Amino acid sequence: MAATLTTALTGEEITILKSYKRSRFSLVQHKAEALLLLEDGVTLDIIARFVERQPSTITTWITDFNRLRTASLFTGHATNTNASKLTPTQREEIATVLSQPPSTQSIPSQFWTVPQLKDWVASQFEVVYDSDTTYHLLLRHAGLSFKYPQVFDKRRGSDTEINARIAEIREEIADALQDPDQVVFAADEVRVEHEAEVRKAWIHKHAPTTLSVDRVRQAQSYIGFLSQTTGEVDLLRLTWQNTETIVEALTTLVGRYPDKKITIVWDNARWHRSKKLREHLGEGNPLANVHLVWLPPYAPDHNPIEKVWNEAKAAISNRQRLVFEDTCIGFETFIGSSAFAYRI
Repeated sequence: MAATLTTALTGEEITILKSYKRSRFSLVQHKAEALLLLEDGVTLDIIARFVERQPSTITTWITDFNRLRTASLFTGHATNTNASKLTPTQREEIATVLSQPPSTQSIPSQFWTVPQLKDWVASQFEVVYDSDTTYHLLLRHAGLSFKYPQVFDKRRGSDTEINARIAEIREEIADALQDPDQVVFAADEVRVEHEAEVRKAWIHKHAPTTLSVDRVRQAQSYIGFLSQTTGEVDLLRLTWQNTETIVEALTTLVGRYPDKKITIVWDNARWHRSKKLREHLGEGNPLANVHLVWLPPYAPDHNPIEKVWNEAKAAISNRQRLVFEDTCIGFETFIGSSAFAYRI
């Protein structure tokens, strides 16, 4: 019995349960209070007296929670049926709520999910739908779409700061873009990875379903320089991503554009700003014609060559190549045969 009287609540569940203590439905409120009291080590008899239920009822609530988690708060409600329908007014209220982050409803999340919406609708309107399709329609009605969100570092600056820095960069490179004796690049490194993987195969019914493959994971690093005038990319292989290999790549780039001043806009990777790299810059040094410009920190979405990497990886992703070198050649061929419209 003791084993069933535990819930192992997560931090998110505790926050959600605390919000349900304010529910206008007494059963939801009492279930949330019982689970939180249990988490705090309160005995079953005291919990039962507090919520005015029998100990056996509390035990059922705990068992249901361990099976369904927060969804169990809305099962068994006396007035709730799956046939319940939202009124037009309620739908508009939901759309208004969905136009804001879940945090405005005491839900600790940046984005709405179907389980969060299902719980919220049940707690507010006592309506639970069997199919997730209905919740999808509610989300779409509120103007939301299902897509992969961009993930940014928490240390990223505000949009105002980032946009101000991008404006400075555009002003800084404006003259160079118009000067035939100068070239401007947006640059970054990328890794192409490869691992043989077979998900399903057509095999005779009585044949063994085993297949020998080389599961060794391989990777190749590159640095690319996207011309901000022609849209072409100078792509170079790297043995590693560090100061030494970047200096070698920059030296190769200088050799491709003799007598040209070269401006490179890139991110703040430590090997882009290292003391050893700066020793190669300036008058009298091998990279004397190179001028470096740094993007705002933690803002890779403002580097146009990131879009090149995404496009190139998408182009080669639908074909499984058994030899890693073929994967690299496919990546290089796509980039080398294309001109890209991405600009700072």
